[in-house]
Amino acid sequence: MTFECSRTVESFASKARSLVPVKYEIIVITGEEKGAGTDANVYVTLYGKNGESGRRQLRQKFRNLFERGQTDRFVLEMLDMGDLLRIKMEHDNTGLSPGWVLDRVEVTNTANGVTTVFLCGKWLDTKRADGQTFRIVYPKY
Repeated sequence: MTFECSRTVESFASKARSLVPVKYEIIVITGEEKGAGTDANVYVTLYGKNGESGRRQLRQKFRNLFERGQTDRFVLEMLDMGDLLRIKMEHDNTGLSPGWVLDRVEVTNTANGVTTVFLCGKWLDTKRADGQTFRIVYPKY
């Protein structure tokens, strides 16, 4: 009896090679409502056909991020997630004014130019709406 183990190893190795680091441009748009901006630390997790990114903090030195009506841009490097299925946006509820209105998020895989848009339009606030400080958001098709 013979077993062909090499096929399994080769397909795993070829799949591992295809999971190369990719830069994702993440554009976050804060809502226009009064008090929509946040002072809290904001995090994103990408979920795709190839897995998940893990929780990543969105930050930039010397910038006041996630203010009312503001667009903030970030570039994160991670393994290629494949087609994006959903994202999780969250904050840690810190700072003087942690409540936040997340209007939308646009995620672009810079390797292939594919942009996925996630519409939210909801509060992430312990004192408003449903009291949640996170949102699971699905792509707009």
